[in-house]
Amino acid sequence: MAFLDGIRILDLSRLLPGPYCTMLLADLGAEVVKVEPPLAGDYVRTIPPEFGGEAIFAAVNRNKKSLALNYRNPRGREVFLRLARQADVIIETFRPGAAQRRKIDYDTVRAVNPEIVYCSLSGYGQQGPYASRAGHDLNYIAVGGLLDLNGSAGGPPIPPGVPMADLAGGMLAATAILAALVGRERSGQGAYLDVSMLDAAVSWMAPMAGILAGLGHNPRGQTPLSGKLACYNVYETADGKFVSLGALEPHFWSAFCQTVERDDLIARQFDRAAVSDVAAIFRQRTRQEWLALFRSVDTCVEPVNTLDEMMRDPQVRHRGLVTEERQFGSPFRFVKREDESPAPTLGRHTRQVLKQAGIGDEEIQELEAARVIRLGDDSSPQS
Repeated sequence: MAFLDGIRILDLSRLLPGPYCTMLLADLGAEVVKVEPPLAGDYVRTIPPEFGGEAIFAAVNRNKKSLALNYRNPRGREVFLRLARQADVIIETFRPGAAQRRKIDYDTVRAVNPEIVYCSLSGYGQQGPYASRAGHDLNYIAVGGLLDLNGSAGGPPIPPGVPMADLAGGMLAATAILAALVGRERSGQGAYLDVSMLDAAVSWMAPMAGILAGLGHNPRGQTPLSGKLACYNVYETADGKFVSLGALEPHFWSAFCQTVERDDLIARQFDRAAVSDVAAIFRQRTRQEWLALFRSVDTCVEPVNTLDEMMRDPQVRHRGLVTEERQFGSPFRFVKREDESPAPTLGRHTRQVLKQAGIGDEEIQELEAARVIRLGDDSSPQS
């Protein structure tokens, strides 16, 4: 039995942060009903291929059901509130105030389901001078201070290759939802959760605050873990590939120096001038030769994998993080769902979800005729 079996989530979110949050909860066993506009569904379904397109949608929407429902329509809103009566969690990622205008906000839902856990996940939060601003990951890490640290000393900030605030915000929301569900078990009371991607970015800055304060006004490329230390860096090998060296502890660094027969470097672990010496050492052999040499030595040396190499990595495969079909699996390998499923087509579960809410075939036909709902290809009466 998965930990969240019996928990039903209505997911009004789109794009990446909210769907990533509910994917994690679905991996833990929750029933996630993805509520999508009937015409096009989640925006990610129509993103151009150069931005990931359908691949992004597939990656963060596994183990979910798709309900195509126009909740802006008065009848659609009534249907949504009927579903909300039976839900445990609702998550939305609208701009602050939009849920209230559509009358599907926390207060409206709480009136029909006092035990609901309702999470609003936004860029800057529901209140404050930035609350109504549009934004994306780059903006949140910019305001949160993360972007200013990314890059080389003397150079400009460099956008990271991974949307850090989006993914961290999704994880933060999942954590808050899980905590609220535990709290509800104890008190019988639901909760409203105001979570933002800015919250997540600033939270990530907290462990760095002391270090940054000592580096002055422009710490970009100067932090100990940003490639300035010989013992903690990325190095190019003879074949043009790269390895990571993370020998922060003195015994790891000593083992590295002894293995490469450079005992003179042991005392220079935190000497920034030693970086060039270690770089010259790594350029003497290919990556595979270095990995073979360090395989039986505790030195914290690992390859810098490309995406394709990561998908073939034996540890990644052993953990079930990537399948033989090159699909990403759940990070919760200790939880096994009995109904694993890929991302759904738009409206695939519309009929099933509505019937579970007590809506009969005749009303379903009326709602479809009025374009309040959309029945997907797999949403037949038998499905």
